[in-house]
Amino acid sequence: MHNLEVFPFFKGFSQEEKEEFQGLLRPMNATKGTIVHYQGEVCTNSLLLVKGKIRLYSQADDFSEEVTLYTLNEGEQCLSNIVSVLECATTIPTAVAETDIQAYTVNVGEIEKFILKTPAYQEYIVSLYAKKVVELTIALQGVKFKNLDERIMDFLNDSGENSITITHKDLAERMNTSRTVVSRVLKKLEKKGKLRLFRGYIEIT
Repeated sequence: MHNLEVFPFFKGFSQEEKEEFQGLLRPMNATKGTIVHYQGEVCTNSLLLVKGKIRLYSQADDFSEEVTLYTLNEGEQCLSNIVSVLECATTIPTAVAETDIQAYTVNVGEIEKFILKTPAYQEYIVSLYAKKVVELTIALQGVKFKNLDERIMDFLNDSGENSITITHKDLAERMNTSRTVVSRVLKKLEKKGKLRLFRGYIEIT
């Protein structure tokens, strides 16, 4: 099994709880671009991400536009399918693998019982909800109050790298706009000396 220590709650489990939890998990690997679940689905499993990134976004009814809500990172459990699982409701966002991913899935009935009897797991879920609400609020504030060039630079700087592997199309999806608009803004930022554009990646100067 992949290293479960990446999940903060796992360290708080007793040895018995660790063994029971491991018995519930089913390994899942997927390549970049794989749809983990679609908006409007009722999930039968919950996903725990070991490695990689998953982007969650909401689409207009006619699929003409989409808005990125937040990113699922390593050591996090997908909240959208947790809600779908526990409330028997449809998921609000679509989830797509931004990179190749390694994960686990766990059956709806099994994880519900385990959450109810495991305080360390309950605390983790509440903490993760709070974290994602903050991320979602920041994302919405950016869309509403910041210029696109500011949002792009914030996103690139938040990566913590000088060279970011991303296409204009992928960046446009993250910025909730079109590839043409993003390409135009990137060219403007390049002229200002804030970054350099290459095929498939962007370098912060």
